[in-house]
Amino acid sequence: MKHTNGEGVLFLALLMALIACADPVSRTVGVNGTSNVKSQPASPSSKGEREDLSKVARLIARALDNEPARQHLKGDMRKAPFREHKLELGPYLRSTDGKALLYRMVALNGGTDTDLFRTLSAIRRLEFYMPVAGHREKWTGSADVLVVSQLDEAEPIVAFDESGKEVTLDRNVAPSQPTLAIVPVETRFDQPMPAASSRNVRDAGGAAIGTLETLKPRIASLVACGDSCGGDGGGGGVTSPPVAAGLYLEFSRILDFKEPWFRGDPELEVHIHGPTDLGAPRYGADLSCSGEHAYTPQKVFDQNGAFWEGRVLLFSGADVTAYASKFTQGFHVIFWEDDNEPCTLKLDSNALIELLKSTAIATATVALKVIPTVSPAVLVGVFFATLFSNPAPWLLTNDDFLGVAVDQAAAGYAYSGNTHVIMDGTTLNGRATIVYRQ
Repeated sequence: MKHTNGEGVLFLALLMALIACADPVSRTVGVNGTSNVKSQPASPSSKGEREDLSKVARLIARALDNEPARQHLKGDMRKAPFREHKLELGPYLRSTDGKALLYRMVALNGGTDTDLFRTLSAIRRLEFYMPVAGHREKWTGSADVLVVSQLDEAEPIVAFDESGKEVTLDRNVAPSQPTLAIVPVETRFDQPMPAASSRNVRDAGGAAIGTLETLKPRIASLVACGDSCGGDGGGGGVTSPPVAAGLYLEFSRILDFKEPWFRGDPELEVHIHGPTDLGAPRYGADLSCSGEHAYTPQKVFDQNGAFWEGRVLLFSGADVTAYASKFTQGFHVIFWEDDNEPCTLKLDSNALIELLKSTAIATATVALKVIPTVSPAVLVGVFFATLFSNPAPWLLTNDDFLGVAVDQAAAGYAYSGNTHVIMDGTTLNGRATIVYRQ
């Protein structure tokens, strides 16, 4: 492949002779990188913080040995205007609705509510909900509920039953018993789903919590398809509205979201990364973010399953033109599962540098370049070698790295209707359709 950065032609000997058109469980290219490297926690919890969270989780579990308390909590969760009916634990306990649970916790703990809030204040912000859809859509307030908690994903989970006894749960397989989870906040609680355009579904006729869904597809979610989706990028007959110039994601298939069951629905985000200063070409900034809680309406989309199809803006035409006028080596399109504040990457670990290096070596491409001055605009893959001459600070994050978009032909794949594959190091973790529209 010819490079546009003046570094010549990099030849690649791919390991695959045949190209499979189905999604494999695992497929790798190259041998010079380590795949599936997990980044370290962005804010590692202290022993005291973990102990405080376990204390709070145990108190909540014990408080739910009371039928009225369970029914009250179930009703409050059902009212929460978020897809999974999440509550932010601290503000909820301070609210009028949360008093019923708070008072039972205080009675069991002894002391006052001030003592309990002092314990809560020593823990990072927490969200409280029933993460497994099957539990949420069937639990009517019965007494078999469990409470599980965790701070950082690398740490063990801690769970309690209503007697306050610690129970062992498999972090990889959800239990059959309905389970409430207390985990760090991933939700934008300042962005509730609008009541006028959403409805609660699969809630046992109103007796269970259920799941809140959007009535009408948003502009970036024209088609929501399930496991039967193919790779042709078809829109199922939906006519897309006119779009402004820009780089768009129109199909996404993720093999592994790296999200355990007690963390609920994945929070998929797609970020554009690249330099901002000609004097510092080795530094990459977070140039744009698209996801469920993106700050620009055209960049909002919500992928809750393995497949998503629609049209969401990744990088505006104006931004692409401004970038291309300064930099010749393109930018990265990186897929993340957000474990922190939405559209905010926390910086703590440099493990991802080796993943992107291995992808670049194996595929001869790890960035995208848009040439908007021709019609139709040219979208090509480039190596972006200068970014890897030393560790780049923008790669340091606690969010789960799902992969970087790579030209599928360069990586040795040919999915009909798709343009790119999503590479986690040298391991395939999905495929996508990414196009520039003028």
